[in-house]
Amino acid sequence: TLSLRVADGAENVIGGVTRAVLAVDPALKLRDVWTVEAAIDERLAGPRFTMTLLAGFAALALVLAAVGLYGVIAYAVAQRTREIGVRIALGARPQRVVAQVIRQAAVLAGIGIVLGLAGAVAATRVLRSLLYGVTPLDAPTFAAAAVLLTVTALLAAYAPARRAARVDPVTALRAE
Repeated sequence: TLSLRVADGAENVIGGVTRAVLAVDPALKLRDVWTVEAAIDERLAGPRFTMTLLAGFAALALVLAAVGLYGVIAYAVAQRTREIGVRIALGARPQRVVAQVIRQAAVLAGIGIVLGLAGAVAATRVLRSLLYGVTPLDAPTFAAAAVLLTVTALLAAYAPARRAARVDPVTALRAE
């Protein structure tokens, strides 16, 4: 085994060292000639692939959660069109009704985010052995996911509530 420490350009030195060793004894069979970086990359290839796969699935799960959250909240608000029409017919300001619907969606999203963060913290204990160079409680990642889902919930509540607030109260009362 021969190990060399060079300042820069280790790839350029490998060829010269190989020629020098073969000049001393041409019968030697050289194998596994590489840099430390290449050895580390090969050693970490499996865990790196696993983490890339997990990150991809996590991103997909986040997108599916956002789409599902939007669909459920938008549907729930759309079901309240008649109630919103009654409120507006009785004199409530449309902006106030929309604000109330958004506030209720924000409370539900807040409860969901707190429970989701608790589950994520528990899951990081399982994944601790797979994490390299990342703390198990990665605050920026948790914050980004929470912000994305909160914004999704608020938009999901705002769009249908605004639409329902624009509907004529008589039409909303007749709707099923």
